[in-house]
Amino acid sequence: MMHGWSGWMGWGGGLGVLWMLLLVGLTVAAAVALTRALLPHSGAARGADDALSVLRARFARGEIDEDEYRARHAILTSTPGGRP
Repeated sequence: MMHGWSGWMGWGGGLGVLWMLLLVGLTVAAAVALTRALLPHSGAARGADDALSVLRARFARGEIDEDEYRARHAILTSTPGGRP
């Protein structure tokens, strides 16, 4: 005879499975949030910074004039919806 074990009662009755799934879900969500917070950000923002650096360097070397610089700068700093 097994003392202390009565089926589902060890996890709080019939809701034990739901509690366990909730705990697993919260653990996974916390791990994802921690990973995103600790990893360096990459993607569009970094690409825009790199492109702006190249644009500034080309303008400083005289490869492009002020009008072209301003036009390209406006494109690079605008949001995908077209608004700065």
